[in-house]
Amino acid sequence: MRNLGTTLGLWWLSTFDKSQFLFKSLKTIPVYYRYFFYISLTVALYFTITKLGAIIDIKSYSIPVFIQSLLILIGFGIKALSIIFTIGICNYESLYSGNYDVDKHLEQQKQKKQFIKENKLEKWRLKNMHWFIRVLLYATIWCFLYLLLEDILINAFFNIYPNPSKEIYIKFLYDYDFIIKCFTGMYLILVVMLDYFVRIKKFPQETKLKNNVFLQETKKDDKKEFPQKTSNRS
Repeated sequence: MRNLGTTLGLWWLSTFDKSQFLFKSLKTIPVYYRYFFYISLTVALYFTITKLGAIIDIKSYSIPVFIQSLLILIGFGIKALSIIFTIGICNYESLYSGNYDVDKHLEQQKQKKQFIKENKLEKWRLKNMHWFIRVLLYATIWCFLYLLLEDILINAFFNIYPNPSKEIYIKFLYDYDFIIKCFTGMYLILVVMLDYFVRIKKFPQETKLKNNVFLQETKKDDKKEFPQKTSNRS
C-alpha cells in the first residue's frame, strides 16, 4: 500500500510536473539543500500572499458586493492552490526515499487517460458525476445567477429612482419577487430537462465493466511493485 506522502507526490507529479523537470532537478541536489528549498518556498509564499492581501484591500474599492465576494473567493482559491503546490513538492521526498518507479507510473497514467478519453469516462462529464454532485453543481450555479440577477436589479432600480417613495419601493419588491420566482421556475425546468437527458445517456454496463477491469489491473501492478522495493531495501 502507498503511504499518503507517496500518493500526494505521485498526484502532483502526474498532474503538474509531467515533464519531471522539478522532480529530476530536486533529485540531483543533496537532501539538506532540498529541505532548505522547501522551507524557503513555504516562507516566500506565505509572505507574498500576506503582503498582497494587505496591499489589495478589496473592500476599499467602490465595486458591487457580489464582485467583492467573488474576488475574495478567488483569493481563498489562490491560497489553497499555494498550499497544495507546497505540499505536492514536499512530498517528492517520499518518492526519493522509496525509489519509486516514476516512469512506469506515468506510463500507466497515460494509458489510463487514453482509456478514459476513448470511452468518454471523464469525471467532469455530468453523466459520470454522482447525483449528489450534480445537485450541488446545479444549486451552486443557481446561487451564482441569483446573486448576479439580484445585484443587477437592485442597482438598476436605485439608478432610476435615487430616492424612491414608499409606494414605488413596495412595487419594486413585488416585481422583484415575481422576477425571482420566474427565474427560479425556468431554471428548475431547464435543470430537470438537462438531468433527464444526462440520465438516459448513461454508458452501457459493458463500458463500466471494462473500466473496472482496467483499474483492477493497474492496482495489481502497484501491489506487485511495492514488495519488490521492500526486498531491495532489505
